[in-house]
Amino acid sequence: MSFTRRLIPAGAAALMLALVPVAAAAAPSVTITPWNSTRTIAASTDTCPFPIVVHSEGTFRESVYSDGRDVTTVSDFHITWTNAESGTSIHSVLGGPVIARSNGDGTSTVTVNGNDALFTAPGTGVFFADVGRLVYVVDDSDPNVPPVVLQSTGHQDTALFPAVCAALA
Repeated sequence: MSFTRRLIPAGAAALMLALVPVAAAAAPSVTITPWNSTRTIAASTDTCPFPIVVHSEGTFRESVYSDGRDVTTVSDFHITWTNAESGTSIHSVLGGPVIARSNGDGTSTVTVNGNDALFTAPGTGVFFADVGRLVYVVDDSDPNVPPVVLQSTGHQDTALFPAVCAALA
């Protein structure tokens, strides 16, 4: 075998060995978190004239990459809102990732693709939807600072109340 023909496989092997640590370093840190939560939203003038029991259940899968990208997906995730007085319920299935990336200046850009909530009612159809693509910037240190929306496509309602009250009445 000529010297050149032996160099090519040796060079390819060296290149592959050099790439293996890079690929291993790029693997994300993954956390799987089962979620099962029930809370009650009290009746008030800002919500509905009856208490609402909100039950959320599913699994979060968070992957944090070496570049700071943080991707959270949900699986088999369901939300049920129930009128505590009548037992009437509405349901939504969640899907799609939430991707947060630090901007390095104390803010993060968050991208939500997919279904973050979709509620329908017989005879009404869709009365609340947060589906499509939403991109916004948040202040990492103060959750009270309103987000700055960069892009909103699809159907992005901003408030469940009072629409949810009619569906649960």
